[in-house]
Amino acid sequence: MGRLDPAGDRAMSDAMRSAVERAHAFRSAARAFAPRADPEALAADLAAWRARSAGALEQTLAAACAALGAANAQLAEQHEQLLGTRAGAVACRETAYADARRIAPTDLADLAGFLCAFGVEPAHGPPDHVATECELASLLSLKEAYALGEGWSERAEIARTAYERLLGDHLARWLPRFAARVVAAAPASFHAAAAAALAELVSAEAVRIGIAVAHDGELAPDDDGDDDGAPVCGVASGCTLAGPRPA
Repeated sequence: MGRLDPAGDRAMSDAMRSAVERAHAFRSAARAFAPRADPEALAADLAAWRARSAGALEQTLAAACAALGAANAQLAEQHEQLLGTRAGAVACRETAYADARRIAPTDLADLAGFLCAFGVEPAHGPPDHVATECELASLLSLKEAYALGEGWSERAEIARTAYERLLGDHLARWLPRFAARVVAAAPASFHAAAAAALAELVSAEAVRIGIAVAHDGELAPDDDGDDDGAPVCGVASGCTLAGPRPA
């Protein structure tokens, strides 16, 4: 088999670590905005995320940890008041923030295509719920890390491409705007701190990949030039991102 190049080995390890850390961060965000969050599991996730963070993100996560400790038993009630489907002050579904140049049903079909292609059953309701989209970003990152660890470069590329498409076509287009509205509606709450952390995460990932982010009152540039309304990752349209499902 020959000798492995140490530099290549190290680069692979760094790529795996980055993907695993990204997967954990998005899983933490998914738990933070899930309708029925487990406070203990959420606290452990946020503490671990904070431990490897720095700067503004670390400060935001510190605030989230403190606010979670104060809320604890009232977390579900606070979620319902702020983000609930019946009387919530802030919409937590992407279609509520739909870009006028895009069609909400098309966005939903695109997300459904992602979920179907990678064998995901939405655990938190509709495919465009903030927790569902964060869970999908986590899964794609984890699949990339696993494929890298197994030496499956093609499968790693499939997962990475799908993640970057999800970020550019969905997460970066609405999550910063969602976060700004959560902070404005309940500035001292746990969910405001968690939303600020999510916005930091999405913005950092957008910078890393080189895509635009839409802030409140703005629309992210529609760079793909594709206005035909066809789902980007729909299995019915022959999704090229799916390929063979990574194990």
